[in-house]
Amino acid sequence: MSERVVRRSNNCPGGDLDAARGCFGSLAGNLLATCPVKIERSGQRSFVSVAFSSLKSRSRRVPGCVKELPVKFVAVDQAARQVFDACIIGSGASGGVTAHTLAQQGLSVLLVEQGDIIPPGGKIDDHLDPDSWAYAWRHGRWWDTGYPWSAQGFGGGTIFYAGVSFRYHPRDFTPSDEFMGSAAYEHWGLTRQELDPHYDWIEAQLAVAGPSGETVGEYRFPRYTRERLPYTSPGRVLAEAAESLGGKPVATPVAISGVADRFTSGCRQLTPCTDNHCPIGAKADVASRLLYDCGDELSVLLRSRAVKLVASRPGVVGSVEVLSDDERSSTTIRARRFFLAANAIQSAALLLRSSSRLEPHGMANSSGLVGRHLAMKVSGYLRSHVPSQHGYRPLQHRYSSMTLLDSMYGPEFPGGMGGLIYEANPWDGVEDNGFMPLQLECSVGDRPRARNRIGLSKERDRWGLPRVVMNYVADKHDLARLRVLRQRATALLRSLGGKVRQVSTKYELGSAHLHGTLRAGKDPRTSVTDRMGRLHDYDNVWAVDGAVFPFAGNLNPTLTIQANARRIASAIA
Repeated sequence: MSERVVRRSNNCPGGDLDAARGCFGSLAGNLLATCPVKIERSGQRSFVSVAFSSLKSRSRRVPGCVKELPVKFVAVDQAARQVFDACIIGSGASGGVTAHTLAQQGLSVLLVEQGDIIPPGGKIDDHLDPDSWAYAWRHGRWWDTGYPWSAQGFGGGTIFYAGVSFRYHPRDFTPSDEFMGSAAYEHWGLTRQELDPHYDWIEAQLAVAGPSGETVGEYRFPRYTRERLPYTSPGRVLAEAAESLGGKPVATPVAISGVADRFTSGCRQLTPCTDNHCPIGAKADVASRLLYDCGDELSVLLRSRAVKLVASRPGVVGSVEVLSDDERSSTTIRARRFFLAANAIQSAALLLRSSSRLEPHGMANSSGLVGRHLAMKVSGYLRSHVPSQHGYRPLQHRYSSMTLLDSMYGPEFPGGMGGLIYEANPWDGVEDNGFMPLQLECSVGDRPRARNRIGLSKERDRWGLPRVVMNYVADKHDLARLRVLRQRATALLRSLGGKVRQVSTKYELGSAHLHGTLRAGKDPRTSVTDRMGRLHDYDNVWAVDGAVFPFAGNLNPTLTIQANARRIASAIA
């Protein structure tokens, strides 16, 4: 077989061939491990050249001999010459699932992503646009350090998340009117039973490992195909302490492979997971697990930001205006269907930017609710220290391995709804000094409030777009729920000795858990989308991220966002 060279533009460090291979993504990086690689430079841009010969695939996802990368990356002028069946804004948890589902059904799909490919081992802080900050309200004043993103990069937040993969509790789908308070409305009516087949699918794709079939209080875990991962060194200490106090700790369900498979040699706890791209591909991101399996139906446009949606006629969007890093002016991309998957803040901001003479307050905003009911989870850390034990190595452990679900519900909580306590290990600032930090995160799903919203500033960023404004104040009842959780977490840590201190999560400045700004419901007067995520005011635009959630839920939302995106996309495909 003749040799073929594939050249891929990236910001790869000169001379670092391992990082160069990593620029092609986790799966491709593993496949390229024995290929000749060199780095070239042209002006300010780096290029990776890979020579493929008769290397045989070690994965059925790239059949036969490897000739080229398993994703078709396109330039903005190429994308502008085609009318796609579907255009998806955002390549993260929901965008990746939606793209995979539609492409597998034979639809031509364009995925628009503001970021670039993240090399394995990359850290989130090294891949942020320094001009992407937002205004945020915290402690009675405005800050210019708000973070309105889950992540910026191919694969979105799944590249840098901790892999925590809970199914929501049935109550999370149907919050009571009493709990919802003034935000109560005729919501989407989605049930856990309806979503379970889609949970089954995404758990199989990501090889989620967890405590199969275990029950804690009202919560029952599903049957997983992978056995639970062992506790980390801190997790083992915390679990033993919880048991001594009468609690029932369980393994945190995670989309992390503990064994060798076609993607990885298995987790070796090389990083704290969160804010890190797994260097060996053990953490399941949507790029390697889903997007590399889409074939020619998927095209990916990187380093490009959606500016506004443009209606072709009343109730139908015909195109999206896109700004690329490589272009000074916007480009029109046409499609028959559009999917908002950028996160609850960015998807709502896109609709607000898409105002027109007929819709001066933003596209699809006849209800006046676009951007409202922002929810970010009310949370906080408790930290203590004990002498190092169980082979502890600083910053070489998973983010979470142990969970306590004993405090999900109870009469001691306002409204009867509590929250989650789980091991949440620090991901930076830890010294090798003979002590091991023990850190628990307490988190409650926040009540939706219309006053909590995102808007647009008159100030513009480097793209020429209005900066996002995040106006969020936690409800006093949610703060009371958090206090009860903190008391319980503090008692657990104090049972081990040592001083316990609170560590702020600064959730008001931005969160990886974003929900509610395009909430789904049956009445167009009280919601933005229908139960299938389609905008009430437009026939061919769907929201598939956490923006449609009526309630944030008490558990980490990523798996539920993915399962719901699968539900929506399957019905369309």
